[in-house]
Amino acid sequence: MTSIAQSAISEPVVQRTSKGQRTADRLLDTAELLFAQKGYEATALRDIAAAANIQQPGLYKYFESKDALYRQVLQRALQPLADEMEEAIARSPQSASFRTLTDRLVDVLAQHPNVSMLLIRSILSAPSDRDEIGMAWVERLIDYGQRITQAAEIKPAAEDLILHIVAIFNMMFGYFWASPVARGLAGIDPLSPAMIERQKALLSGFIATIENDQPASDG
Repeated sequence: MTSIAQSAISEPVVQRTSKGQRTADRLLDTAELLFAQKGYEATALRDIAAAANIQQPGLYKYFESKDALYRQVLQRALQPLADEMEEAIARSPQSASFRTLTDRLVDVLAQHPNVSMLLIRSILSAPSDRDEIGMAWVERLIDYGQRITQAAEIKPAAEDLILHIVAIFNMMFGYFWASPVARGLAGIDPLSPAMIERQKALLSGFIATIENDQPASDG
């Protein structure tokens, strides 16, 4: 009897937690899309709540402010990307190459394709209206790019290094933010598994080309 009673008491807690997580995820998904479409400043919490089919006061049960919601949108999508690069840096020089990361990074970005537009918006924001949250992530990812190059023991000229990092950044993130254009021009879904595999191959080949052009360190 005790175990049955305990089970009956604990079961609703599990259900509430599960439902709460689903609601939080729905809010994050909705916010990710609206922030990408309209920008941070132009997106109101009431718009996110309405699109997620929740009353605005209920939104505050999950996120205390728009700022907190925006931070979590970026954190959810980009922390796995940072984790992959951190793990690569910790391994051998051969494993630290961008070439070994290409497929995993593209797969991570494909899970949240709208976040690429958020980062592009951050980069293009005016100095007077700088997106500090988004730019912090941009700067963090660029720093990872520099650290991966160092860990791989490849030492291009400083000018070439920044060009390589910018080019790789554009090829990885640009593919996703430009996907609506590609869909409209060719009538092909750029987020389909087949097209994602083509993007991986293209990016991997590009990275192999620029890395092969650089002499490895003798150290």
